[in-house]
Amino acid sequence: MRTSSIIGRVAILGAGAVLVWRCVLALPGDTAGPDTARHLLQGTLISAGVVVLLALLLRLDRRGLPDVGMGPFPANARAFLLGVGLWALPALAGAAACVGLGWASISLESSVTAVLAALPPLALGVFLFEAFPEELILRGYVQGLVGRRYAAWVALLAQMLVFVLFAWAVGALYSTEQWMLIPGLALILGYARAVSGNVWCCIGIHLAWMTTAQLLSPAHGHAVVQDMQTLQFIAFALLPSMTIGIVLPLLRPTFDWRRPMV
Repeated sequence: MRTSSIIGRVAILGAGAVLVWRCVLALPGDTAGPDTARHLLQGTLISAGVVVLLALLLRLDRRGLPDVGMGPFPANARAFLLGVGLWALPALAGAAACVGLGWASISLESSVTAVLAALPPLALGVFLFEAFPEELILRGYVQGLVGRRYAAWVALLAQMLVFVLFAWAVGALYSTEQWMLIPGLALILGYARAVSGNVWCCIGIHLAWMTTAQLLSPAHGHAVVQDMQTLQFIAFALLPSMTIGIVLPLLRPTFDWRRPMV
């Protein structure tokens, strides 16, 4: 596919995705606090809209699910669990180290039972609202599309740029912390997509990371975290990134960033 065609496809996808997010977020409702049912409804609509948009583009391209980094169900399930583990295990160790060394503190405001009961709907909301649709269009379609034509490192940077523009367009870049988070998150997820070869690895990482971050946020009232920035940097970003960077190349030692992804 020519570069002009790639840019055109990405522009169509970007405009369509922004329209989906904007329309869903504009639906009337009470936004004074966390509303699980509304969040799940919004996530369902966003995921459905993205699936339809992606299906139309794949039909236009005469491509299939392998071109967006998906394989048979068992392979997708293994990649998903790998992604969850690559983030969750080092993040748990990092959080324990931060608390143990006095760099951060976490105190529960709710009972353990209440936290466990809140976790499944929260995780489902994160999956439907961001992890599944964002990874499908950005690390799946955009990175896969560019990666078929150019070197893998070019595709990595391309999807990061599109992710930042998309986040800005839907109003997600509302603070300095978000401007710092989004490009780094894109690089970590794009790295996992390229080296693992399966977008479900990215979905697993994204889901585990954002579910944990939201569970500990003041908006949900389950925990009070002191020195959250330290916890986010060391436990949520640094240690999982190091783990991903070490483990995935061992699982796919022949991967070459100088060549196209597929």
